[in-house]
Amino acid sequence: MQKLKIGFTYDAKSDYKLLAGDSPDKYAEFDSEETLSQIENALKSSGHNVERIGNAHVLLQKIAQGERWDLVFNIAEGVQGRNRESQVPAILELFGITYSGSDALTMGITLDKAVAKILVKHAGVLTPEFLEIEKLSQLAEKNFKLKYPVIVKPSEEGTSKGISTESVCRSFDELKKITERLIEKYNQPALIEEFIKGSEFTVAVIENDPPFVLPPVAIAIKGNTKLGEDFYTHQRVENDEVKYICPAPMPHTLEKKLENLALSSYKALGIKDFGRLDIRVNEKGTPYFLECNPLPNLGTIDVFPLVAKAIGITYDQIILRILNAALKRNNLI
Repeated sequence: MQKLKIGFTYDAKSDYKLLAGDSPDKYAEFDSEETLSQIENALKSSGHNVERIGNAHVLLQKIAQGERWDLVFNIAEGVQGRNRESQVPAILELFGITYSGSDALTMGITLDKAVAKILVKHAGVLTPEFLEIEKLSQLAEKNFKLKYPVIVKPSEEGTSKGISTESVCRSFDELKKITERLIEKYNQPALIEEFIKGSEFTVAVIENDPPFVLPPVAIAIKGNTKLGEDFYTHQRVENDEVKYICPAPMPHTLEKKLENLALSSYKALGIKDFGRLDIRVNEKGTPYFLECNPLPNLGTIDVFPLVAKAIGITYDQIILRILNAALKRNNLI
């Protein structure tokens, strides 16, 4: 096997400091040193030479100094704006450097939840009815057609940022209050969508030709997978109330529905190499697309160790399958 030079781009939590006035969750999506080390060690198990690069600023500095890589393994979240996840892919494309994961266009599409929902809906995938509000003046009770309860989210955030127990609204007064708060706090549109009572799943997909749908993972809150009106909030990201269950007990018919929805969405959004889709299933067993993350957390704190075990491989092996998918797609193996 030819040894390749693999660069590793990421945003480390330790590289950024909160300033006065910053929201405490500003860098919630960035990775800990523990996660970065786990991924780096898995990549090194390939036998290739792995070099840490870091964030987009460091990447630009290294490129300016003449450094190049055979492929960059990218998990950088980027900073500022709805195109932040597109920053590293766009830089790499500009300089003709191949990389893992989705391209700049797909990164921008998926970070904007409303745009992602429009695209998957066009592809025939069910998603809750919604509207996007840029200014509170656009929200008028006489024109509001969505069915209560509705849930309000920042349109361009991940890691459940901005989602709390108050996010589900059952009246126009509640909706107006929460929408105004989110627009002001995050300086971006608010996504309002009909809330699906039932259960929640996340489905990881890897590889490209064909994509491989990994076993669905059930979200349990306080030990319960039948969530009803309960849901994942930002406060629950790092506490022990939420558990991932895989393999998840479910009828085979539901499992196939989840797999089909995940695969259709993965293709419709142009995801490459790896991604994770969040799905809500109503009490009648109908699944709905919520959102897609083309940069899911690849560390052992997330679902990838569970789905690896469920298909009989190790955590390192699943990271290598993602790497090899990128290498194959770029004709490097």
